[in-house]
Amino acid sequence: MLFILLGTFVAGVGAAGFIILFYKMILKRPRPKAAVPLAAGTAMILLQIVLDYGWYARATSDFDDNVVILRTAEGTSLLQPLSFIVPRTDRFLAIDKATIKKNDDYPGIRLATLFQAEKDGPTTTILQMIDCIGGKRADWSANKPLTEDAIGTANWFDIDGTDPLFDAVCNQP
Repeated sequence: MLFILLGTFVAGVGAAGFIILFYKMILKRPRPKAAVPLAAGTAMILLQIVLDYGWYARATSDFDDNVVILRTAEGTSLLQPLSFIVPRTDRFLAIDKATIKKNDDYPGIRLATLFQAEKDGPTTTILQMIDCIGGKRADWSANKPLTEDAIGTANWFDIDGTDPLFDAVCNQP
């Protein structure tokens, strides 16, 4: 947050300096009184738009082929009216296929680690137990051992074969 604030300040000062030099060196005439604050304000607003709308692309640019984006969520804000015209991606849920664990004692059950990233928020991990045969999923804790009793008492939710989580976890070699 501090770097965004500093970057916004630098963008405003840079745009103001550019306008001053542009009128003084290139046009060689007096500048209008509103030119400097208008340029600074415009630069600050444009920087915020670029940062808000480019967040998702920057956050996912380094993902390799093992990372699958399962869902994205768009957001709007009254303080940012452009977001009502062009919604921006504020968070996403992804899975790294390298984290999927299988257990030979329970052939249809897979354990996976999902992560949810949020603009201006923390990235959280979500542990999931997926039953590929039964088409269901349950929240999981790393503290629990995988036993028949734990599988039987888990709070299961149905998922179908078209769900991106089911596809990413169960339809892989």
